[in-house]
Amino acid sequence: RKMTPPLVTMLSAEPEIQYVVMRNINLIVQKQPHILQSDIRMFVCKYNDPLYVKLEKIAVMVQCASERNIDQVLGEFREYASEVDIEVVRHSVRAIGQAAIKVERAAERCVDCLLELIKTKVNYVVQEAIVVIRDIFRKYPGKYEIIISDLCENLENLDEPD
Repeated sequence: RKMTPPLVTMLSAEPEIQYVVMRNINLIVQKQPHILQSDIRMFVCKYNDPLYVKLEKIAVMVQCASERNIDQVLGEFREYASEVDIEVVRHSVRAIGQAAIKVERAAERCVDCLLELIKTKVNYVVQEAIVVIRDIFRKYPGKYEIIISDLCENLENLDEPD
């Protein structure tokens, strides 16, 4: 509780300081994710955040994802998946998959979100989503095989190997 106000203050500093703060927050939430789960809004990416800060914020949001805040986290990731920056889009799609694996009760919502993104037919989104869904299949065998037909319909959007 005492940590949050100074962190919020430091997150409004220059991008370099934000990055150092985010790296430290990432280390903290790896060990104690519950500490900042209710403060997910302070990790929302701003349009003018540099790429390295955005990627760190996405990583921290994955670490803080829980049943209580998954809808807010998923909403943010879905929004980032329509960004101009391809790297942010790829990381946000990956983050949706990581959230599905981390928060089992939200896995179905995450898979639905990934299917929506696949239907955009943007090649790098489809590529990243298929890789992420592979990991979800491994975590939950036999549970989401019904989406394979949707995946197959979008295979023509795979043009660059990863």
